Amino acid sequence: MESLRKKSLWVSLLGYMGSLLLHLNGLTWRKELVGVKELDSRLTRGERVLLCFWHGKYLSLLFLLRGRNGCVFTSRSFRGEVIFNICHRFGYDCVEIPEFESAQALKCLRDAMGKYQACGIAIDGPRGPYHVVKRTPVQLASSFGFVILPVSVASRHSFVFRSRWDRMELPRPFTKVCLVIGEAIRLPAALSSRDTRAKTREIREKLDEIELRAKRQVSRSNLLEAGKKFLPPGVF
Repeated sequence: MESLRKKSLWVSLLGYMGSLLLHLNGLTWRKELVGVKELDSRLTRGERVLLCFWHGKYLSLLFLLRGRNGCVFTSRSFRGEVIFNICHRFGYDCVEIPEFESAQALKCLRDAMGKYQACGIAIDGPRGPYHVVKRTPVQLASSFGFVILPVSVASRHSFVFRSRWDRMELPRPFTKVCLVIGEAIRLPAALSSRDTRAKTREIREKLDEIELRAKRQVSRSNLLEAGKKFLPPGVF
């Protein structure tokens, strides 16, 4: 009992500190958001939306999309409990999924996707492989009538944790950050194995495409800002 109490205290403390530091860092970012109005319009219309992103992007996305009702998923582990705590502090519901594929993991995922209008999932999580789209969320999205929205984020300067399997990225303070939500990927009501393979391939391609777009937007902004320093007033 004492060990459980200590664990709970550590989870609360780390969740509080993590969310506070992420929030303070995020407030300094110079943000460009592409496709967020369309996301909000879909939610207002009552569409069921599954936001798919790479696991290494989730920290900045938690801040940039905060305040929207929806469910995100994390692993059932100490690390997952800390993320669970952080998610709640940013206004999300959060469901813990067993780390390894099992009947229990499938049930947790199915129950959550059956309940919520909007969900967000690291489509290569929780343990990789890196940038490999998992099929189960795609199949469940088809069953429950979700449209898939690929989402990515890029920043001019970031911390990259290369020792992690997901190469986690966290934008540095005061840097330029661009979030891009891509066009909707619609799924047929019943996916065959062949359809599932095709859709997982499409999701990966779209995620890579919008990440490149976000990087280009950040680079373009950098060039424009550099130009303003050397050109006469009124040119931009």
